Amino acid sequence: METTLKEAKSILTPQRKGFLAGGPYPFTHALSAYVGCGFGRTTCGMYCYAQFLPNWSFGSNGAAWGDAVQVKTNAATLLERELKRMSPDARRRLRIFMSSTTDPYQPLERTYEVTRQCLEVFADFPDLDLLVIQTRSPLAERDLPLLTRIPYAWLSVTIETDDQAYLKQLRGGPALEKRWELVWEASQHGVPTQITVSPCLPYSSVEQFGERLLTSEARRVIVDTVVDGDGSGGRRTAHSPFAHVESSWSETSAAHQLYTYLSERAGEREIELGWSNAGFCGIAPWELRSFYLDR
Repeated sequence: METTLKEAKSILTPQRKGFLAGGPYPFTHALSAYVGCGFGRTTCGMYCYAQFLPNWSFGSNGAAWGDAVQVKTNAATLLERELKRMSPDARRRLRIFMSSTTDPYQPLERTYEVTRQCLEVFADFPDLDLLVIQTRSPLAERDLPLLTRIPYAWLSVTIETDDQAYLKQLRGGPALEKRWELVWEASQHGVPTQITVSPCLPYSSVEQFGERLLTSEARRVIVDTVVDGDGSGGRRTAHSPFAHVESSWSETSAAHQLYTYLSERAGEREIELGWSNAGFCGIAPWELRSFYLDR
């Protein structure tokens, strides 16, 4: 994989339209410390919508998704500068998704630690509304002590199936068992955690997968599909490598079955359940969140 070090011009990207700007509680900004993703060679890279976005299409120099990554070496410096420039009122309105176009804990993070550097900046600013760190990587466990210092941070872990054999027959990916352990460890550290079944891939059985999700210690579970979640009603996915190898890629009944199973049981477990972008954008503002958490 080709790795390029670059200095970005800005780091917080406003979300004025699209997936993260919808739902009941939209995000105001996205933060991506990398361009491209080292997980692009694994199963998730087969359907990842980010490979079709302009920042990759026009900035990859023709590289295939997963074959090149640009490291934003000055991401933390830019973040600190932007947060300092804001008034306290402006910072209190910030709802940041990290990251919408790459995994903040992709393999290169072990070497460059750009995500960790950004989290260290957030730890110095206690007055934001929300920061969601979205990953499928067990490497995030490294930073759990740091996340406890950021009162508005949520760890969001992708577990798209409970069938490791299914992932292996495609292109593999971070071990599912390690991801379940990450959710549990985050909960033990007191870090608010959600699981995103996004997109929902073939799983063992609705009872087995559903119960594993319900007993995972996650506070929230989101179920999504490649049709609902690719930002184009499935049109992007239709041109992806995933659609070429998975003939039933557009079939969403299993995801709806799982969602129904969870919805009938999540309330009694005090787990919040969401669907697609309404679920991703479903974490209430701080003042409402604090009220419910204190009850």
